[in-house]
Amino acid sequence: MEKTKTSKKALQSLINDSMREAISHLELPEASKRVKKLLNRNSKKLAEVYTDILKREQKRKKKAEKFMEDAVKGKGKKSKKNKAEKEKA
Repeated sequence: MEKTKTSKKALQSLINDSMREAISHLELPEASKRVKKLLNRNSKKLAEVYTDILKREQKRKKKAEKFMEDAVKGKGKKSKKNKAEKEKA
């Protein structure tokens, strides 16, 4: 599994730039200081949400990969029938 770590600041700048570019294509007046502040705040919040989502996906992938490795090695949970048969023998 590849180790990719995305920082909040990198995501924030990416989101911020994308939103500014999208807004610049619209026929709106020049963005004021207040608008820029609002864009920065919203991009920060969006970056936090996306980093959380990315962390959860990586955990899920890592857990699934570990499960597959354990299944191949035979470290999975043993059924009650197998345990009972071993105790009789």
